[in-house]
Amino acid sequence: MGETDEKARGRQFWLRIFLVIGMLWGFLPFIMTPFITRGAYDSSFDILASVLNSLTILPACALAFWHRRVACIWLSINGVLLAIALATYIRRTGKVDVFMTIEVAGPIAIALCLDYFEARRWPRAVDARKPKAQVR
Repeated sequence: MGETDEKARGRQFWLRIFLVIGMLWGFLPFIMTPFITRGAYDSSFDILASVLNSLTILPACALAFWHRRVACIWLSINGVLLAIALATYIRRTGKVDVFMTIEVAGPIAIALCLDYFEARRWPRAVDARKPKAQVR
């Protein structure tokens, strides 16, 4: 029984680390949202996907501490929108921008990892139960 508790605590620890990294990844786009401008090759859909991505990663990773399933759905939809926006941009312009590809791969990877944690039923990042008082 003790081994499973240790395993659950370890998974909870790594989930918390992952969510903090996700929040750090989403911090810069979140504060840069007001400065998103339309480039020469950007469509309205590209701008919409960029704004939604900027407003998604940080709050969704924070939400995942308590409501991982909702955050999984939110981040998965964001990942699909980003992938479509990148694919249409590449098809329209014929240019593959490495920075933009990395920028899109990050949120997709975060969504896939969080989906994996949810599918494998890892413990929640924050326990809903209040700690019991120790009796001496």
